[in-house]
Amino acid sequence: MLKSYLIRNATLLDEGHKHHSQQVDILITDGKIAEIGKEIKADAQLIEGEKLYVSRGWTDLRCHLSDPGHEQKDTLQTLLDTAAAGGFTSVVTLPNSEPAITDKSAVNYLKNSSANHLVDVLPAGMLSASSHAENLAELFDMYQTGAVAFTNGDGGLSNGLLKKALLYTKPFGARVITHPSDKSLEQGGSVNESENTIHTGLKTSPSLAEYVSVSEQIEIAKYCDAHLHLSALSCKESVALVRQAKKEGVKITCDVAISNLCFSDKEVLSFDENFKLYPPLRTEEDRNALVEGVNDGTIDAVSSNHAPQNIEQKQMEFDYADCGSLTLQQLFAWYVEYLAKDISVERFMQTLTQGPAHVLGLDYGSLK
Repeated sequence: MLKSYLIRNATLLDEGHKHHSQQVDILITDGKIAEIGKEIKADAQLIEGEKLYVSRGWTDLRCHLSDPGHEQKDTLQTLLDTAAAGGFTSVVTLPNSEPAITDKSAVNYLKNSSANHLVDVLPAGMLSASSHAENLAELFDMYQTGAVAFTNGDGGLSNGLLKKALLYTKPFGARVITHPSDKSLEQGGSVNESENTIHTGLKTSPSLAEYVSVSEQIEIAKYCDAHLHLSALSCKESVALVRQAKKEGVKITCDVAISNLCFSDKEVLSFDENFKLYPPLRTEEDRNALVEGVNDGTIDAVSSNHAPQNIEQKQMEFDYADCGSLTLQQLFAWYVEYLAKDISVERFMQTLTQGPAHVLGLDYGSLK
């Protein structure tokens, strides 16, 4: 006997769909959408509620990977279970596991280990070879095996290696993702450098470290005439630089972490270690600029920046706690709580569906 579900009076959010932004009923039979319309009658299990929304599955562009190497923090299975609980159907995993994802066997490990899960793993491979930081890893082999992009995650990346990577991947269309930041300007700071934090005694990191690097990387992308994705931008200057680059026709896309959209560095004054994040929370002015960047399309996607830590490394004094927070399962709840008045639900859904698909060069598809 086929199992059927009937979603009643849900707002369908799928730009281009004839029912976009309309309240409809959706009948699902045997795991497939059988009918979309008004007042559908069917022998099915009802799903009802207030303010229901239906969209295509969400894609997260930035999940930290602890498996292999640090399974005490998170396993691949629990990462995907968490993603499913949060509404995601695919996640891009950063390659900074131990060992790092630097060859096709490592990509195969991720693909095979997640093959039967509801959530698809979209592996990102390392840009740098494990033997030498200024040499490229086996990018083409990883791409053919299933890697969707290449990045050094939160690690350092020289402009020389970035240029080499953009030119190398351009012929076969692979995406290069960076988190732009000048490590020499960061100086190991754990919180943003601002009037809010300067008196706390905590070591600070200025937004200068980010937007100097953003400016340089945009110039490299322009020189190479290649697509570059800037991940987890956090300050107003970075948004302005990307906005101008897009106007000039540079092939730039970018995302912002949900925490940086919702919170400012005033949260750090509570010394709650859950607000020790990377990139750090910036000023309220920066946060407002990020919101504006989402609304006007400068920022293509919202990412979770999901970075699990085990209790022993997180529940301690702020100065000594590791950076990172659990965000996958609460991303939409945070939107409802903190952002719904500033960003429409239609636009926010685009940053979780069409935006990531555009960034990765994947087919977006449609609800049908």
